Amino acid sequence: MKTITISVDDETYRYCQRNAEAAGIPVEEWVTSRLAGITPPRASSKDVERQRETWNRIQADIDARANARGDELRTARKLTREELHDRGALR
Repeated sequence: MKTITISVDDETYRYCQRNAEAAGIPVEEWVTSRLAGITPPRASSKDVERQRETWNRIQADIDARANARGDELRTARKLTREELHDRGALR
């Protein structure tokens, strides 16, 4: 866990202090719980794996369609230094 320092006006601090006292916890813990409530939820490892599998299926489908048409995917290989810096090809 990382520690951060913030500055708030007196009224805001009193608000946090009153709410922390009502909850029976220190002000720092109350602020931490409030901040945790506004952060996006973390993806589980199963969700990440499911997204990876979906992405791989999409990529495989794109590759299959391109191969069926006989197209060469430009993203399938790295550009050479000369191709990368060929400004004329971009116009």
